[in-house]
Amino acid sequence: MTLELDALLRDPLVVATIATAVAIALVTVLLFVVRIPGSWTPIKTWLVMLPIILGTLWLGRLLETLTGQGAALPWTVLVGAVSLLAFREFARVTGLYRETLFVAVVAGAIVAEGIAAYVQRYDFFMATPTWAILFLCLVPIARNRTEGMLQWLALAIVGVVFYGYFLAHLSYLVQSPDGLGYLLFVVLLTQLNDAMGYLYGKTLGRHRWTPISPNKTLEGSALALLTTILLAFAFAPIAFPWVPPWGVLAAGLIVGLGGQVGDLTMANVKRNVGVKDFGTMLPGHGGLTDRVNSLMVTAPAFAHFMGFLFGGFP
Repeated sequence: MTLELDALLRDPLVVATIATAVAIALVTVLLFVVRIPGSWTPIKTWLVMLPIILGTLWLGRLLETLTGQGAALPWTVLVGAVSLLAFREFARVTGLYRETLFVAVVAGAIVAEGIAAYVQRYDFFMATPTWAILFLCLVPIARNRTEGMLQWLALAIVGVVFYGYFLAHLSYLVQSPDGLGYLLFVVLLTQLNDAMGYLYGKTLGRHRWTPISPNKTLEGSALALLTTILLAFAFAPIAFPWVPPWGVLAAGLIVGLGGQVGDLTMANVKRNVGVKDFGTMLPGHGGLTDRVNSLMVTAPAFAHFMGFLFGGFP
């Protein structure tokens, strides 16, 4: 019995599920005490999103138990669907949706990246963005147009790279022999980094530091980074116990800093087109892009850092 309990407590998915429930409870209590205006709406949305994220991974484990295969299928489908819907938001906000051929090529690249990740074809996975961009270059030629084509081409390339290639690393990570540890580390810590930045900024923030995202504060960003690093050391013994302390520190920095870079990158897009959020799908958060923008940077940066130095990329 003790051995079974010990095995459960070393399972990244079990630990992440328990830790997530505890974190939600603690944040709920904190919000009762602090009473930040408008904070309940995003919390309610998290109560829907987190079961979907963890439930998809549990469904994959159930499929593997019942059939011996297909563990990564539900997660790959979820990532692909989120990527397509998030890109749809981006295309509408920027006006790219009017250019059907550009949109079709980007959507095809997103699907192709998901398939490559699922079948573990690293060569195809890495080559797909190149071929997609080459196809995008053919669109102005095929349409025999010049007006506005450079702008649409540039936006479509952003779609291929950020929504296709970068986010598809989440599907590739789950295929790793150490996949759940890697995946849960980068997904949960990235989201916690965002949430902590918001909470610290609202409660302790005094100094705003960038017009790209006017609500960001030095205190919120710095404390979120510090908290993410501490959480990295707390979760690393479960997620990847073979990684030395300097590697854990680097992973925490990648998530803590990379998450803010991703958020600011897409915030810059919003400021340029004059919108507050990419959409309204997630009450209190905005659109799907507003929720996955940090992962667009942390997922590929973390995956290649860990894969190159510590293994795990199939």
